Amino acid sequence: MIKKLLVVNQTLPYDHLVLKFARSLKFLGAKEVVVANNITTLSDRLIDGYDPLIIEESLKEIEKEGFTTRTLELQDLPVEDINKLVQNDDTYDSLIMVGAKRSSLGKRIFDTEFAYELIQMPSKPILIVRIDEEDEKFSTTPAELSPESHVLFPTDFSENAHQAFTYLERMVEAGIRKVTLMHIQDISKISPYLDYRIIEFNQIDRDRLEELKKRLEEKGATNVDIILEMGRPFREISRVVDENHVDLLILGRQGKGIIKDIFIGSNSNNLARRAHTSVLLVPEMKK
Repeated sequence: MIKKLLVVNQTLPYDHLVLKFARSLKFLGAKEVVVANNITTLSDRLIDGYDPLIIEESLKEIEKEGFTTRTLELQDLPVEDINKLVQNDDTYDSLIMVGAKRSSLGKRIFDTEFAYELIQMPSKPILIVRIDEEDEKFSTTPAELSPESHVLFPTDFSENAHQAFTYLERMVEAGIRKVTLMHIQDISKISPYLDYRIIEFNQIDRDRLEELKKRLEEKGATNVDIILEMGRPFREISRVVDENHVDLLILGRQGKGIIKDIFIGSNSNNLARRAHTSVLLVPEMKK
């Protein structure tokens, strides 16, 4: 399903881990790795620990796996320029990949990691490869993907979530077998005025989840679980990620602008920053 992987090289010590993660996506159909190198005149961006030779070695390893590779140079990685590199690709043909450490709530407004700038204007699916913050030498490879990986798909049944589910279906067709479908009845929207309808809502939404489960099983998934609970979506999704060894979290993402997301927030934005796993954000894809 995926042909091109556009890997953002931020000149950070963990960029080689993103390339190693990219190798694991071969089973999804990936054939080409394009590395967008950050060239900058700002010496303070050349962070201690970054070694371009490791990037070169990583590319050689990728080529041994049968990928074609090429590199591009972008001054300070303008988001608009990165989007242009994939804007003419078909809907499912390309995936943008970028590494990021987890952001704490207190750092959210001032966080400067490029991944969180990139997701504000999504044009194609963006895979945020979660980097272990406690690994100071960045030697621990993030959980890579394989047909045995556990994918969590929370949905609010919106149009944007529907498009993200279509992307998940393609991944199942390519080999993913274990999926957990999740819907959280948002307590902030239901309680106290609609508490009396919670049984009705649960029945409607369980039927919806069962229909999604059926579709995935028809595509080849062999282990599909359903979670339907009431609570606060961010908190409950984060708990399931931590308790169930989730390898990838897939979320629908509609671009709203950085100001709104910073001061109001959104579940997808918060999870992209703070979840303890890699996150795939699927934006609204124009037909």
